[in-house]
Amino acid sequence: MFRNLLALVLFSAVTSALMSAIVCGVMTYKMSGLSAAFMHVWFGGWTTAWPVAFIVILLAGPLIRTFVYRACRCPMSAPQQEQHN
Repeated sequence: MFRNLLALVLFSAVTSALMSAIVCGVMTYKMSGLSAAFMHVWFGGWTTAWPVAFIVILLAGPLIRTFVYRACRCPMSAPQQEQHN
């Protein structure tokens, strides 16, 4: 159980960090171009967007995955049990 929760938190952290960084970068570039303040503006936007994205993915991710698997009529993937010898 602990590993599943850890996996969910890590997946949410990495996914939200990457996606919010990309989206903030694209929007910062669209709004201000490659100005001298690009990194400052991008970082300010990203530090605001990342916690929001993290919480949304953390809370909504499992529900969305369940919905998608059911909509596609896919079997729900279950974590493999480790075998200890």
